[in-house]
Amino acid sequence: METNTALERPDTKIVLTGIARSKGKAKGEAMVFSHRFGWAFNHVGNEDGKIMTAGWDHHGESVTGKIVVYPTVTGSTSGAISLYYKCKQSHHGPTAIICREIFPFDISGAIAAEIPAVDKLDQDPVTTIKNGDMVEIDAPEVGQKATVTITRKG
Repeated sequence: METNTALERPDTKIVLTGIARSKGKAKGEAMVFSHRFGWAFNHVGNEDGKIMTAGWDHHGESVTGKIVVYPTVTGSTSGAISLYYKCKQSHHGPTAIICREIFPFDISGAIAAEIPAVDKLDQDPVTTIKNGDMVEIDAPEVGQKATVTITRKG
């Protein structure tokens, strides 16, 4: 009897489809949060990209260059400005964001930062994508189909 499923084998690719909320292509390592997430300066450091909120997943780790996966936003409009700043000014922002449902604040921040943002995937990204997975996003047009390809780390 085989004990490994296709999802557990190294180098297995999983392809999800969703909706592009901000267009672009990106590839990077996944950083997955089980809880709501916000980009405000008091949640994620503007100058180092480190998670500052006590009790959050990945506290003290940096989002720099990661594809950040989370259910939806917590916070306010300052998150959109902070996401833009981290990506375009301090260069300590994520490569892309994936959510179950992206809140408009994060959509506007991602568009301004020129990073892809995808939601409404055909599988729950928070439980399907694992920390450390390599993720590729192809989101050619806002409001259109986007593809998320996950490669399990070996």
